[in-house]
Amino acid sequence: MNAPNTAQAAQWMNDYVTESLSRADLEAFIDSIAQSMGADIPELAADTDIQRDLQLAVRSQFRQVLVASPDSSHRWTVPVVEEAHSLARTIARRGLELRILSQLYHAGHKAVWRFVTDFVRDADVPADFKVQLVVMMWEQTSEVMNTMLEDLAATYTLEREQLLSGAFSMRVNMVRAILDGTHTSADEASAQLGYPLHRSHVAMVLWTESEVAADDYSHAGTGSLESLATRLARSASCTEILCVPSGSRGLWAWMIAPAPDAEPVVDPDVVPAGVRVAIGRPGSGIDGFRRTHREAQAAQEIAARARRNQPVTSYKEVELVSMLAAQPDAMGTLIERELGGLLEADELSERLRETLRAVLVSHGNFEAASRLLAVHKNTVRYRMQQIEDRLGRRISERALHLELALDCLDTFGQDDAGTVPDGQTRPAGLDI
Repeated sequence: MNAPNTAQAAQWMNDYVTESLSRADLEAFIDSIAQSMGADIPELAADTDIQRDLQLAVRSQFRQVLVASPDSSHRWTVPVVEEAHSLARTIARRGLELRILSQLYHAGHKAVWRFVTDFVRDADVPADFKVQLVVMMWEQTSEVMNTMLEDLAATYTLEREQLLSGAFSMRVNMVRAILDGTHTSADEASAQLGYPLHRSHVAMVLWTESEVAADDYSHAGTGSLESLATRLARSASCTEILCVPSGSRGLWAWMIAPAPDAEPVVDPDVVPAGVRVAIGRPGSGIDGFRRTHREAQAAQEIAARARRNQPVTSYKEVELVSMLAAQPDAMGTLIERELGGLLEADELSERLRETLRAVLVSHGNFEAASRLLAVHKNTVRYRMQQIEDRLGRRISERALHLELALDCLDTFGQDDAGTVPDGQTRPAGLDI
């Protein structure tokens, strides 16, 4: 293959990407690459933090690829972005093998290759030039991926070496052993962690959104996620806390409840913009340590999918919704069946749903509901007549089902209630 043909193919490819693909096309392509990279690796499929790090790494890396230019030999040199190094470190911290990193990037290479072959097949160019394009892209993408893997393997290895020594390694490995059930001695683990596992715990999951790093989530200089977790624990009257990083933009934490089975209430005003917090319910002993963490992760999954961006999500508040979210078809059916006459997107339907919620919360007491809504009691009564006419039944017949359907609708909205985002599953909560 001679140099002029390579240059011609490279220029055609660059023009195609910059002139023929819209921003929406590129975003869809990048999303499909990220989903393809993690979909076939069981160790990563249910790990919310790694999936988030993967999305950010792919997005940042492809931005770098799109602005790269070939050198005099018509080869691209694409530097590895920091987000990709962060992903490699997260994989190392999970105790996953280096092959996982290799599998990720080979999966990415295959996904890129499918994209290339699809559009080259449909391109309006001569057949021999199509061959030139395919050969050029195979060589260049292979070279870029191999170079990236070499750099990231070095990052992974260095992180693993650091983890194998020191107190941080001991803490991470012990927490991992507790969560996966291979360590069951509360006394021994408590001594190593300096954290009393025999008491009542409440787990928190903290994470940053978008591309903000966990140790630099605020331009106001308010500190790292670990310092934020400590402030949240103090706001809930909890004095002892255990923290381990869950990824480059996430943290897992446990705090001792102020009283056995007490539900600590953290102050959402402490949480800065760009940071989210999910909280489990209290659990006692080493089993409770695991259970409250799983609940915090389930609350995180609901928070990530919910249409309202709240700083703090408690598992106590979303427990039933979380259970139904694992059965998206059943959840969509519940909403349609119970709220079928109230699902229009107009202002009146929304006002009727708000009124129904207030009446259900008030156990059917119109006067109490009117105070919640700041309207006259007769207004509530009139709206309830409309609601029951639309539903075709009295709300007292299925009050619990109605309230649960409203919870699901309020959390996800009608369009997303019966679907699970591509490439996502409920978090297993067993790996660190």
